[in-house]
Amino acid sequence: DVGYGVALDSSQNIYVTGTTYGALDNNSNSGSSDIFLVKYNSSGVKQWTKQFGTSSEDVAYGITRVSNNIYLTGYTKGNLNGQPNAGNSDIFLVKYYDNSTYQWTKLLGTSSAEVGRSVTVDSSNNVYLTGDNATNDGQKTYDAFLTKSNSSGNYQWGKQMGTSSGEYGYGVVANSTYIYVVG
Repeated sequence: DVGYGVALDSSQNIYVTGTTYGALDNNSNSGSSDIFLVKYNSSGVKQWTKQFGTSSEDVAYGITRVSNNIYLTGYTKGNLNGQPNAGNSDIFLVKYYDNSTYQWTKLLGTSSAEVGRSVTVDSSNNVYLTGDNATNDGQKTYDAFLTKSNSSGNYQWGKQMGTSSGEYGYGVVANSTYIYVVG
């Protein structure tokens, strides 16, 4: 079990995401590795655990919590929550309410490998993802990317940032004017 992302809400509740190869808190494992989302109260007492995935590899890296919404990103190598995989690993964006109610899943990918590593939301509830995707130059190098989706998770635009070497997007934040990516 590996935790990769953590977020807080205004009441100091803690939300953790990552991957597990087992069955956390009486959940079932779907296959290789599954995504988990756990909520703890401000005293560190576990409130609930969600676990989901495919028969293939599924990993969550990024998490953010805004208003009563929790957004997760990472990658899946299968058809996640009814969404079809385009090939290899696809980026996922999953939304939950902070009461543990699942809302939706969106996948973004090509026949190459894509990984979502960080997620943020701006003041207009637009969702931004960064991570990396394999280029098709035969050398298996990676470019960083930035995508924007609306509050329903519908893709708006994407930017790819790269050179002939490898670039990876590891963090993203946004305000009402700017979006910052680090990697």
